[in-house]
Amino acid sequence: MIPDGALVLFKTRPAVAKRDGDRIELTFETGAPVRVRDKDVELIHRGPLKAVPAPAAGGEFETAWEMTAGSGLSLDELSELAFGATGPAEALACRLAAADGLLFRPDGERVAALSAEERDAEAARRRRKEGEAAERAAFVERAKRCKPEPGDERFWGEVEALAFGKTQKSRTAADIGAGDGPESAQAWLIKSGLWTTRTNPHPVRSGHPSKAPELDLGPDDDEGRVDLTGMEAWAIDNAWSHDPDDAVSWDGEAVWVHVADPASAITPGSAADVEASNRSGTLYLPEGAIPMLPDSALDRFGLGLADTSRALSFRIGIDAEGLVTDVRVVPSRVKVTRTSYGVADPLLGSGPLAELARIAETRKAYRLRNGAIDIEIPEVRVWVEGGEPRVEAVRRYRSSGVVREMMVMAGEGLARWAFDRGLPFPYYSQEAPGSRDDLPDGLAGEFAKRRLMKAGMAGVQPRAHQGLGVTMYAQATSPLRRYGDLLGHQQARAALAADAGRAAPAPLPADELSMRLARAAAGAQAVRKAERQSELHWTIAWLLDRPGWEGDAIVVQAGGGDALLYISEIGLETRIRASGMELNAGVRVKFLRADIAKLDLQFTIV
Repeated sequence: MIPDGALVLFKTRPAVAKRDGDRIELTFETGAPVRVRDKDVELIHRGPLKAVPAPAAGGEFETAWEMTAGSGLSLDELSELAFGATGPAEALACRLAAADGLLFRPDGERVAALSAEERDAEAARRRRKEGEAAERAAFVERAKRCKPEPGDERFWGEVEALAFGKTQKSRTAADIGAGDGPESAQAWLIKSGLWTTRTNPHPVRSGHPSKAPELDLGPDDDEGRVDLTGMEAWAIDNAWSHDPDDAVSWDGEAVWVHVADPASAITPGSAADVEASNRSGTLYLPEGAIPMLPDSALDRFGLGLADTSRALSFRIGIDAEGLVTDVRVVPSRVKVTRTSYGVADPLLGSGPLAELARIAETRKAYRLRNGAIDIEIPEVRVWVEGGEPRVEAVRRYRSSGVVREMMVMAGEGLARWAFDRGLPFPYYSQEAPGSRDDLPDGLAGEFAKRRLMKAGMAGVQPRAHQGLGVTMYAQATSPLRRYGDLLGHQQARAALAADAGRAAPAPLPADELSMRLARAAAGAQAVRKAERQSELHWTIAWLLDRPGWEGDAIVVQAGGGDALLYISEIGLETRIRASGMELNAGVRVKFLRADIAKLDLQFTIV
């Protein structure tokens, strides 16, 4: 039991103890007293004392260590050897010497004298620490001037981790004036010459992996595949597309949409399925794509990459008004010709593609009658070639619109097919946009329509997709690159297996499906943000290589003393201070400056 007036140590602070029942009250040299239990303190001297003494000075600790190296002793014994006295001031000085750890260390209620080897090791550790502290201090001074030197990587690596979003804070960044966030850390790295404008941190900040998953897929499930190789099929896409996952056909009576069939080898709960769920989708960057699925999935299921391709095919009947009348879904084997929009456009004048073009026009008219919103804003392609950014306007092709109508029709058709069977399914809906009364004409009107649009939502209940003008819809044509599409294909395949009486896993129940959709939606949002920010990053990098660049812009919003301009040549929106600007007016703008870390640009009218 701790007696009244004893000198004790409480959390490294010396105090005088006073009994208070089963507790003791501690009085420190400074600060308010506290009440604790006996076991919370360490007895230094039994006292009695009225105040905390100052530690005794001048102790012969070196001599005491030489006499006891490698052995243990009590505080009184150490006090006698070092001071020739065992008072409270001497005992406190000895306990503090033990806490220092160079010659002695605490050992329960006693003190242990370090061995010669332990002392040498501790001394070497302290020298290293002092040297590192001195080196760090020198680095901080250099870094404040943005002048790091070779060998400083071990210090500024912490700042880089902050810039990549791998850590939430950095003491080093704060010490060198690099701020406390990813953007300010990135700005310091660029100013210091450690990064350039070619360093894009946004994919890493999104948390998306930096390469395709290295996982095995399951065996091919070819049971029940229908041979459709006798029917012409075309995978039509941009010339630079490398992951063909949909194709179209015409059998003389109905449209066929063939979609890559990775769900035949990726079952719910498999390693590849879990990883795809975590990624939510393929990350498309100007530097290149980071796939959602292993590379082997594209090799095995990309349409038109081999002589024949596995597909999940939808046969969709359409009436004269454009309404979907019947849908058939079959696993298939197809022979696909890959082509680009530019090559496909002349083919729309005759043959099966001409029939598909006619149906596309009928379908578009049907959707527009049902309130569909078509927004036409000029697009650009931003990509990196040989480490250098490239920006190019995307040309519009008629065949692009045809393919789009076929894909919307496939999404509506598969949604209806699942609904008719009572199959839990990942539907995709969108609420009606805001009022379209008094919208301006021209490009300003297209931007106004975009502002009216509501966010799309994935869920297990079929609802109208008002933006597309269809009563129900599912994203179904990109299972190689969107997890929601893969999930829909897994459900459809499970239903087909059940229809055929095959022993196969049952479709996921609605609650499990809903949970997976929610997780995928959150991940998809991060993927889209990384894509947008990366595209803007490389556009800014392109502009920074062209100081004073000029281009044509259109006024798409005005009022309140400023105007929003769209520079279609590089696909950028920029807001400037200006009054009296007329919507759809053309102006010439000049690039002034940009902060690539903040993704901020400034233009002026010339």
